[in-house]
Amino acid sequence: MYGAMMKGYIASNQSEKAIDLFKKIDHPDAIITNLLFNACAQVRTPEVLNLTKQISRMMNKSFFENDFIVTSLLDALMKCGDVEYAQGIFTTLERKKTLPIYGAMMKGYIENNQADKAVDFFREIEHPDVVNTSLLFSACAQLRTPEALALVKTISKRMPASFYSDDYVGSSLLNALIKCRDTLTAEILFSKVNRSIVNYGNLMTGFNDEKQGKKTMQLFYRMKREGLEPDMIIHLCVIKALALIGDLSLIELTINQIPESILLDTQIRNALIDMWGKTGCVDKAQAVFENTSDQDAFLYTTMINCYGLNGMGMQALELFSQMPKQFIHEVTYICILNACSHSGLVDEARSIFQKIEMKTPTVWTTM
Repeated sequence: MYGAMMKGYIASNQSEKAIDLFKKIDHPDAIITNLLFNACAQVRTPEVLNLTKQISRMMNKSFFENDFIVTSLLDALMKCGDVEYAQGIFTTLERKKTLPIYGAMMKGYIENNQADKAVDFFREIEHPDVVNTSLLFSACAQLRTPEALALVKTISKRMPASFYSDDYVGSSLLNALIKCRDTLTAEILFSKVNRSIVNYGNLMTGFNDEKQGKKTMQLFYRMKREGLEPDMIIHLCVIKALALIGDLSLIELTINQIPESILLDTQIRNALIDMWGKTGCVDKAQAVFENTSDQDAFLYTTMINCYGLNGMGMQALELFSQMPKQFIHEVTYICILNACSHSGLVDEARSIFQKIEMKTPTVWTTM
């Protein structure tokens, strides 16, 4: 009964209640202990970390022979940020370290921005499975070094052909290549992996980052031919590609086909303002901004940048003055200073600069 209730609490993101239930149990078995660690991984507080450590020291030694318990323990420790303690558990295990245990450590290192250690662990594995391989690619995507790119290429050539059909491996492989700035190889491998919405989005993002908007649009048309329904992320990529291309007739044709429900999304509206600004259609950018009820910091900043790009410094200053103070951040200051610079408003820029409390190196450079 306790186990079913704990599982229900965890599934409904009420892990604190699962932990409270655990504390009422005198002799928790392996299943209950595993559920506790799952709950602790969700809560991630110092108190929960201490509880995780305490239970790991007190629990029956036979529990360490259970892969589920060991991986959930390592996951809880890593999620709570105690990498060193997780390493200690891993090192002192008096048993064969299985692929799931290596996977838990690799995942934890990546989550704690120590991707280099995840790569080191991968090198210790003789026959990695799809999970370990996917995690290796995720680690390399985080590192973004020439060495990481070389490793991605090597492993992608060595891994079994069946791995390419796994969604996680395919998406993490494409993402790693793109993050390492190798869209050419990503484009070649795209035909070998499952062409899912996620993978289309990854490659389209890569093309946009490389300023290849036309290739993004080609992918978009291919996706539609294959019968895949574009989601919000895909439409976001398309709008960014249209901003790069700058063809107003193509923009009008494409935007008119986007469902109204997606056009209401704040990220989409922000991208539309940016696109219209970069193509010189300030009135259309203004219309999007003014017709958005939940204007946030990003929308204000993008609209200010739009004015700046089009030499409308006074309008940028007016909007900046109307912007809620809590919305103003570093990028906002950079955009308004650039807007003043492009319009020759030197005194206004100097006045704003003097009022900035935290002047970052980027803000100093802008001024």
